Amino acid sequence: MLNIDEERDNLTKKLSEQYSKNIISMEEYERMLEYINKIETKNEISIIEKGIQENNNEHYEIIVPKTKEKHVSLFSWRTTDLEPINGNGGKFTSLLGATRIIVKNLPKGRTVLNVNSIFGLTEIVVSRKIKIINKTETIFAGIFAPNEINKEGEELSELYIIGKAVFGNITIRTAEDI
Repeated sequence: MLNIDEERDNLTKKLSEQYSKNIISMEEYERMLEYINKIETKNEISIIEKGIQENNNEHYEIIVPKTKEKHVSLFSWRTTDLEPINGNGGKFTSLLGATRIIVKNLPKGRTVLNVNSIFGLTEIVVSRKIKIINKTETIFAGIFAPNEINKEGEELSELYIIGKAVFGNITIRTAEDI
């Protein structure tokens, strides 16, 4: 026999796990949670399960592998060229400092770049030949990015940017000749 409350609990746990891994945003989490709370039939359960599973499949590759490539700017300014390894661009932290990351070429596929700016500035300069997916979050901060960063219909390398700005700024800009 189908226990709707038990199924709701299972779906809520799966959804919470996706949110905790940054697979879905807070808005998407809240929207899906609303759907879960309204479930009344087995068919509705299967529809929601399918949606949650698609999120897992679609975002499976954004999990950042462990790396020793960690860069910290503390009370200083640093400029570096991004050199990804196996889809990992590394982790850059600007703590009361500034970091400029120059992205000239990327291998085909998705490269994940993790940036955190805490009372600091992170500037990411990206070649126009690279598709940018910006999933950074702000807390009393700003993210500045051009409107055309997600080019549709083109087969380009992808730069998937995750991270947070807390009382700091993350600026993404594109350049023709870097």
